[in-house]
Amino acid sequence: MDWIFERKSAPVEYAKPAASLRISGGGIFTATVSIAVIGAGCWGEKVIREILILSRKTGMVSLRSIVDNSPAALERCRKKVGPLDYRTDYQSLLSDSDLSAVHVCTPNSTHFEIASAFIKAGKDVLVEKPLALSSREAYELVELARAYRVVLSTGHFHRFNNGLRALKSTLEPTILGEPHYLRLEWTGISPQQDQGNVITDLAPHTFDITNCLTGLWPDQISCIARGYRNRENEEVAFITCEYESGLCAEIEVSLLDFRQRRNLRIVAEKGSAHLDFLDQKVVLQHQHGVVNMPIIPSNILREEIEHFANCVGRNRLSQTFSNENDGLLGAHVVTCLEAARESLSEEQSVGVKFPSMYGESVVMN
Repeated sequence: MDWIFERKSAPVEYAKPAASLRISGGGIFTATVSIAVIGAGCWGEKVIREILILSRKTGMVSLRSIVDNSPAALERCRKKVGPLDYRTDYQSLLSDSDLSAVHVCTPNSTHFEIASAFIKAGKDVLVEKPLALSSREAYELVELARAYRVVLSTGHFHRFNNGLRALKSTLEPTILGEPHYLRLEWTGISPQQDQGNVITDLAPHTFDITNCLTGLWPDQISCIARGYRNRENEEVAFITCEYESGLCAEIEVSLLDFRQRRNLRIVAEKGSAHLDFLDQKVVLQHQHGVVNMPIIPSNILREEIEHFANCVGRNRLSQTFSNENDGLLGAHVVTCLEAARESLSEEQSVGVKFPSMYGESVVMN
Protein backbone atom coordinates (compact mmCIF):
# COMPACT_ATOMS: atom_id res chain seq x y z
CA MET A 1 0.00 0.00 0.00
CA ASP A 2 1.49 3.31 -1.02
CA TRP A 3 -0.13 6.40 0.47
CA ILE A 4 1.35 9.86 0.24
CA PHE A 5 -0.82 12.71 1.49
CA GLU A 6 0.05 16.25 0.48
CA ARG A 7 -3.20 18.03 -0.18
CA LYS A 8 -3.20 21.79 -0.67
CA SER A 9 -5.93 24.12 -1.81
CA ALA A 10 -5.04 26.05 -4.97
CA PRO A 11 -5.90 29.76 -5.16
CA VAL A 12 -9.18 30.41 -6.94
CA GLU A 13 -9.23 33.03 -9.66
CA TYR A 14 -12.01 35.55 -9.34
CA ALA A 15 -12.79 39.23 -9.67
CA LYS A 16 -14.28 41.57 -7.11
CA PRO A 17 -15.05 45.27 -7.39
CA ALA A 18 -13.21 47.67 -5.09
CA ALA A 19 -10.41 45.22 -4.39
CA SER A 20 -6.70 45.14 -5.07
CA LEU A 21 -6.24 43.41 -8.41
CA ARG A 22 -3.24 41.51 -9.72
CA ILE A 23 -2.62 39.52 -12.90
CA SER A 24 -2.13 35.79 -12.56
CA GLY A 25 0.29 33.74 -14.63
CA GLY A 26 -2.52 33.02 -17.06
CA GLY A 27 -3.16 36.72 -17.64
CA ILE A 28 -6.43 36.69 -15.70
CA PHE A 29 -7.29 39.43 -13.22
CA THR A 30 -7.59 38.05 -9.69
CA ALA A 31 -8.63 39.89 -6.54
CA THR A 32 -6.86 39.95 -3.23
CA VAL A 33 -9.05 39.10 -0.25
CA SER A 34 -8.54 41.82 2.34
CA ILE A 35 -8.79 40.37 5.88
CA ALA A 36 -8.91 42.03 9.28
CA VAL A 37 -7.94 40.02 12.35
CA ILE A 38 -10.14 40.78 15.36
CA GLY A 39 -8.24 39.81 18.49
CA ALA A 40 -4.46 40.09 18.85
CA GLY A 41 -3.89 37.56 21.61
CA CYS A 42 -1.77 34.43 21.34
CA TRP A 43 -3.92 32.80 18.66
CA GLY A 44 -4.57 36.05 16.86
CA GLU A 45 -0.81 36.55 16.48
CA LYS A 46 -0.52 33.14 14.81
CA VAL A 47 -3.31 34.00 12.40
CA ILE A 48 -1.67 37.35 11.62
CA ARG A 49 1.64 35.64 10.89
CA GLU A 50 0.04 33.15 8.48
CA ILE A 51 -1.91 35.87 6.64
CA LEU A 52 1.29 37.87 6.16
CA ILE A 53 3.11 34.79 4.84
CA LEU A 54 0.27 34.00 2.43
CA SER A 55 0.24 37.62 1.33
CA ARG A 56 3.95 37.53 0.48
CA LYS A 57 3.89 34.12 -1.18
CA THR A 58 0.63 34.19 -3.13
CA GLY A 59 -0.89 37.66 -3.02
CA MET A 60 -4.28 36.03 -2.57
CA VAL A 61 -4.85 37.72 0.81
CA SER A 62 -3.81 40.97 2.44
CA LEU A 63 -3.94 42.07 6.07
CA ARG A 64 -6.23 45.10 6.25
CA SER A 65 -6.22 45.73 9.99
CA ILE A 66 -5.51 44.29 13.43
CA VAL A 67 -8.07 45.02 16.15
CA ASP A 68 -7.90 44.49 19.89
CA ASN A 69 -9.46 46.47 22.73
CA SER A 70 -6.18 46.19 24.64
CA PRO A 71 -3.56 48.78 23.63
CA ALA A 72 -0.94 46.60 25.35
CA ALA A 73 -1.85 43.62 23.16
CA LEU A 74 -1.61 45.79 20.06
CA GLU A 75 1.79 47.09 21.15
CA ARG A 76 3.09 43.54 21.66
CA CYS A 77 1.83 42.67 18.23
CA ARG A 78 3.40 45.79 16.71
CA LYS A 79 6.80 44.82 18.12
CA LYS A 80 6.52 41.36 16.54
CA VAL A 81 5.11 42.13 13.08
CA GLY A 82 5.89 45.80 12.55
CA PRO A 83 3.88 48.84 11.47
CA LEU A 84 0.39 47.92 10.28
CA ASP A 85 -3.12 49.31 10.73
CA TYR A 86 -3.90 48.84 14.45
CA ARG A 87 -7.27 49.71 16.01
CA THR A 88 -8.90 49.32 19.40
CA ASP A 89 -12.46 49.28 18.01
CA TYR A 90 -13.80 47.14 15.16
CA GLN A 91 -16.84 49.37 14.54
CA SER A 92 -15.04 51.57 12.01
CA LEU A 93 -14.34 48.50 9.87
CA LEU A 94 -18.01 47.66 9.39
CA SER A 95 -18.35 50.33 6.69
CA ASP A 96 -14.85 49.86 5.23
CA SER A 97 -15.36 49.21 1.51
CA ASP A 98 -11.76 47.96 1.20
CA LEU A 99 -12.37 45.16 3.69
CA SER A 100 -13.52 41.78 2.35
CA ALA A 101 -13.50 39.55 5.41
CA VAL A 102 -12.62 39.14 9.08
CA HIS A 103 -11.03 36.40 11.16
CA VAL A 104 -12.46 36.54 14.69
CA CYS A 105 -9.96 35.47 17.38
CA THR A 106 -11.57 37.13 20.40
CA PRO A 107 -12.83 35.54 23.66
CA ASN A 108 -15.65 33.03 23.16
CA SER A 109 -18.25 35.27 24.79
CA THR A 110 -17.78 37.92 22.08
CA HIS A 111 -18.00 35.65 19.01
CA PHE A 112 -21.71 36.16 18.35
CA GLU A 113 -21.71 39.93 18.76
CA ILE A 114 -18.71 40.50 16.50
CA ALA A 115 -19.56 37.90 13.86
CA SER A 116 -23.18 39.03 13.52
CA ALA A 117 -22.12 42.68 13.16
CA PHE A 118 -19.75 41.90 10.28
CA ILE A 119 -22.21 39.53 8.58
CA LYS A 120 -24.85 42.27 8.62
CA ALA A 121 -22.23 44.59 7.12
CA GLY A 122 -21.83 42.16 4.21
CA LYS A 123 -18.40 40.89 5.25
CA ASP A 124 -17.32 37.24 5.07
CA VAL A 125 -16.45 35.81 8.48
CA LEU A 126 -14.23 33.07 9.91
CA VAL A 127 -14.88 32.57 13.64
CA GLU A 128 -12.61 30.58 15.91
CA LYS A 129 -14.24 27.69 17.72
CA PRO A 130 -16.70 27.55 19.30
CA LEU A 131 -18.84 29.46 16.81
CA ALA A 132 -20.92 30.81 19.74
CA LEU A 133 -21.66 29.95 23.35
CA SER A 134 -25.23 28.80 22.65
CA SER A 135 -26.75 26.83 19.81
CA ARG A 136 -29.44 29.50 19.44
CA GLU A 137 -26.80 32.09 18.65
CA ALA A 138 -24.80 29.68 16.49
CA TYR A 139 -27.74 28.81 14.23
CA GLU A 140 -28.72 32.48 14.11
CA LEU A 141 -25.27 33.21 12.65
CA VAL A 142 -25.84 30.47 10.06
CA GLU A 143 -29.16 32.01 9.05
CA LEU A 144 -27.71 35.52 8.95
CA ALA A 145 -24.90 34.36 6.67
CA ARG A 146 -27.43 32.78 4.33
CA ALA A 147 -29.63 35.87 4.34
CA TYR A 148 -26.72 38.22 3.60
CA ARG A 149 -25.09 35.71 1.21
CA VAL A 150 -21.71 35.80 2.87
CA VAL A 151 -19.27 33.03 3.75
CA LEU A 152 -19.36 31.84 7.36
CA SER A 153 -16.61 29.46 8.47
CA THR A 154 -15.69 28.02 11.86
CA GLY A 155 -12.10 27.53 13.02
CA HIS A 156 -12.20 23.73 13.01
CA PHE A 157 -8.82 23.69 11.38
CA HIS A 158 -7.99 20.01 11.90
CA ARG A 159 -10.12 19.34 8.83
CA PHE A 160 -6.99 20.50 7.00
CA ASN A 161 -4.73 18.06 8.88
CA ASN A 162 -3.12 15.60 6.44
CA GLY A 163 -2.96 12.99 9.20
CA LEU A 164 -6.75 13.11 9.60
CA ARG A 165 -7.19 12.98 5.83
CA ALA A 166 -4.98 9.90 5.70
CA LEU A 167 -6.80 8.23 8.59
CA LYS A 168 -10.14 8.85 6.89
CA SER A 169 -8.89 7.03 3.79
CA THR A 170 -8.28 3.87 5.84
CA LEU A 171 -12.01 3.45 6.48
CA GLU A 172 -12.44 2.10 2.95
CA PRO A 173 -14.05 -1.39 2.96
CA THR A 174 -10.85 -2.99 1.63
CA ILE A 175 -8.65 -1.51 4.40
CA LEU A 176 -10.17 -1.07 7.88
CA GLY A 177 -13.84 -1.06 6.98
CA GLU A 178 -16.65 -0.03 9.32
CA PRO A 179 -15.46 1.73 12.51
CA HIS A 180 -16.54 0.17 15.82
CA TYR A 181 -15.31 2.72 18.34
CA LEU A 182 -13.01 5.72 18.74
CA ARG A 183 -10.95 7.11 21.59
CA LEU A 184 -9.76 10.72 21.57
CA GLU A 185 -7.28 12.23 24.03
CA TRP A 186 -6.98 16.02 24.01
CA THR A 187 -4.90 16.98 27.03
CA GLY A 188 -2.26 19.40 28.27
CA ILE A 189 -1.42 21.70 31.11
CA SER A 190 -2.94 25.19 31.11
CA PRO A 191 -2.84 28.04 33.64
CA GLN A 192 -5.70 28.21 36.10
CA GLN A 193 -8.60 30.08 34.53
CA ASP A 194 -11.27 32.25 36.08
CA GLN A 195 -13.39 31.99 32.95
CA GLY A 196 -13.92 29.25 30.39
CA ASN A 197 -13.86 25.52 30.94
CA VAL A 198 -12.40 22.42 29.35
CA ILE A 199 -15.65 21.39 27.62
CA THR A 200 -16.00 24.69 25.79
CA ASP A 201 -12.29 25.15 25.16
CA LEU A 202 -11.15 21.69 24.03
CA ALA A 203 -14.16 19.45 23.30
CA PRO A 204 -15.15 21.32 20.09
CA HIS A 205 -12.09 19.82 18.37
CA THR A 206 -13.07 16.28 19.32
CA PHE A 207 -16.71 16.55 18.22
CA ASP A 208 -15.71 18.07 14.89
CA ILE A 209 -12.90 15.57 14.25
CA THR A 210 -15.23 12.64 14.87
CA ASN A 211 -17.74 14.07 12.41
CA CYS A 212 -15.02 14.77 9.84
CA LEU A 213 -13.78 11.20 10.12
CA THR A 214 -17.11 9.35 10.13
CA GLY A 215 -19.65 11.79 8.67
CA LEU A 216 -21.86 11.22 11.74
CA TRP A 217 -23.25 13.26 14.63
CA PRO A 218 -24.02 11.61 18.00
CA ASP A 219 -27.52 10.67 19.10
CA GLN A 220 -26.67 10.38 22.80
CA ILE A 221 -24.00 12.08 24.93
CA SER A 222 -22.98 11.48 28.52
CA CYS A 223 -20.41 13.55 30.38
CA ILE A 224 -18.68 13.70 33.73
CA ALA A 225 -16.30 16.55 34.58
CA ARG A 226 -14.40 18.02 37.52
CA GLY A 227 -12.56 21.19 38.48
CA TYR A 228 -9.67 20.83 40.91
CA ARG A 229 -7.72 24.09 41.05
CA ASN A 230 -10.94 26.04 40.55
CA ARG A 231 -14.10 24.24 41.58
CA GLU A 232 -16.23 26.62 39.51
CA ASN A 233 -14.67 25.64 36.16
CA GLU A 234 -14.34 22.12 34.80
CA GLU A 235 -10.71 21.24 34.06
CA VAL A 236 -11.08 17.60 33.02
CA ALA A 237 -14.02 15.88 31.32
CA PHE A 238 -14.82 12.40 30.07
CA ILE A 239 -17.45 12.35 27.34
CA THR A 240 -19.13 9.35 25.71
CA CYS A 241 -20.86 9.75 22.36
CA GLU A 242 -23.23 7.10 21.03
CA TYR A 243 -24.32 6.97 17.39
CA GLU A 244 -27.30 5.40 15.66
CA SER A 245 -24.91 3.27 13.58
CA GLY A 246 -23.59 1.60 16.74
CA LEU A 247 -20.38 3.62 16.77
CA CYS A 248 -19.14 4.77 20.17
CA ALA A 249 -16.61 7.55 20.83
CA GLU A 250 -14.81 8.01 24.15
CA ILE A 251 -13.33 11.48 24.69
CA GLU A 252 -10.92 12.71 27.36
CA VAL A 253 -10.21 16.44 27.55
CA SER A 254 -7.98 17.91 30.25
CA LEU A 255 -6.28 21.17 31.22
CA LEU A 256 -4.38 19.42 34.03
CA ASP A 257 -2.20 16.84 32.29
CA PHE A 258 1.47 17.79 31.98
CA ARG A 259 1.69 15.44 29.01
CA GLN A 260 0.28 17.14 25.94
CA ARG A 261 -1.67 14.65 23.86
CA ARG A 262 -3.65 15.13 20.68
CA ASN A 263 -4.43 11.53 19.82
CA LEU A 264 -7.14 9.52 18.13
CA ARG A 265 -7.39 5.74 18.07
CA ILE A 266 -9.94 3.97 15.92
CA VAL A 267 -10.87 0.28 16.10
CA ALA A 268 -12.70 -1.07 13.05
CA GLU A 269 -13.87 -4.39 11.65
CA LYS A 270 -10.55 -5.19 9.92
CA GLY A 271 -8.00 -3.54 12.18
CA SER A 272 -7.12 -0.37 14.03
CA ALA A 273 -5.23 2.88 13.55
CA HIS A 274 -3.68 5.60 15.66
CA LEU A 275 -3.26 9.27 14.74
CA ASP A 276 -0.99 11.76 16.50
CA PHE A 277 -2.38 15.15 15.48
CA LEU A 278 0.75 17.00 16.57
CA ASP A 279 3.06 15.05 14.26
CA GLN A 280 0.33 14.15 11.74
CA LYS A 281 1.47 10.52 11.90
CA VAL A 282 -0.80 7.52 11.33
CA VAL A 283 0.08 3.97 12.35
CA LEU A 284 -2.18 1.33 10.79
CA GLN A 285 -2.55 -2.22 12.12
CA HIS A 286 -4.47 -4.75 10.02
CA GLN A 287 -4.16 -8.16 8.37
CA HIS A 288 -1.08 -7.10 6.41
CA GLY A 289 0.78 -6.04 9.56
CA VAL A 290 1.82 -2.65 10.89
CA VAL A 291 2.06 0.24 8.42
CA ASN A 292 3.42 3.72 9.10
CA MET A 293 1.58 5.79 6.52
CA PRO A 294 3.86 8.22 4.65
CA ILE A 295 2.33 11.65 5.23
CA ILE A 296 3.67 15.09 4.39
CA PRO A 297 2.40 17.29 7.27
CA SER A 298 0.20 20.22 6.33
CA ASN A 299 0.27 23.71 7.80
CA ILE A 300 -3.31 23.41 8.96
CA LEU A 301 -3.85 27.04 9.98
CA ARG A 302 -2.42 28.36 6.72
CA GLU A 303 -4.53 25.96 4.69
CA GLU A 304 -7.62 26.97 6.62
CA ILE A 305 -7.04 30.66 5.84
CA GLU A 306 -6.27 29.87 2.21
CA HIS A 307 -9.43 27.76 1.92
CA PHE A 308 -11.49 30.55 3.48
CA ALA A 309 -10.10 33.02 0.95
CA ASN A 310 -10.96 30.63 -1.89
CA CYS A 311 -14.53 30.33 -0.62
CA VAL A 312 -14.81 34.12 -0.38
CA GLY A 313 -13.59 34.49 -3.94
CA ARG A 314 -15.98 31.94 -5.38
CA ASN A 315 -18.88 33.38 -3.42
CA ARG A 316 -18.19 36.86 -4.79
CA LEU A 317 -18.48 35.42 -8.30
CA SER A 318 -21.67 33.51 -7.34
CA GLN A 319 -19.81 30.27 -8.11
CA THR A 320 -20.53 26.94 -6.45
CA PHE A 321 -18.02 26.11 -3.72
CA SER A 322 -17.57 23.57 -0.94
CA ASN A 323 -16.83 25.12 2.44
CA GLU A 324 -15.03 22.41 4.41
CA ASN A 325 -15.51 24.14 7.77
CA ASP A 326 -18.88 25.74 7.14
CA GLY A 327 -20.67 27.60 9.91
CA LEU A 328 -23.35 24.91 10.08
CA LEU A 329 -20.68 22.45 11.21
CA GLY A 330 -19.76 24.90 13.94
CA ALA A 331 -23.41 25.21 15.01
CA HIS A 332 -23.78 21.43 15.21
CA VAL A 333 -20.65 21.26 17.38
CA VAL A 334 -22.17 23.85 19.75
CA THR A 335 -25.27 21.65 19.97
CA CYS A 336 -23.03 18.77 21.07
CA LEU A 337 -21.35 20.99 23.66
CA GLU A 338 -24.76 21.91 25.07
CA ALA A 339 -25.72 18.24 25.28
CA ALA A 340 -22.51 17.48 27.16
CA ARG A 341 -23.21 20.25 29.67
CA GLU A 342 -26.82 19.09 30.03
CA SER A 343 -25.62 15.56 30.75
CA LEU A 344 -23.18 16.91 33.34
CA SER A 345 -25.96 18.87 35.03
CA GLU A 346 -28.53 16.06 34.99
CA GLU A 347 -25.98 13.31 35.73
CA GLN A 348 -27.31 11.09 32.97
CA SER A 349 -27.07 10.45 29.26
CA VAL A 350 -29.06 12.91 27.13
CA GLY A 351 -30.26 12.98 23.55
CA VAL A 352 -28.65 15.38 21.10
CA LYS A 353 -31.33 17.55 19.52
CA PHE A 354 -30.43 19.25 16.26
CA PRO A 355 -32.93 21.79 14.88
CA SER A 356 -35.47 20.03 12.66
CA MET A 357 -35.00 22.62 9.93
CA TYR A 358 -31.48 21.26 9.36
CA GLY A 359 -32.20 17.60 10.00
CA GLU A 360 -30.33 15.39 12.41
CA SER A 361 -28.44 13.66 9.61
CA VAL A 362 -27.06 16.84 8.07
CA VAL A 363 -23.37 16.37 7.26
CA MET A 364 -21.30 19.17 5.74
CA ASN A 365 -17.89 17.72 4.92
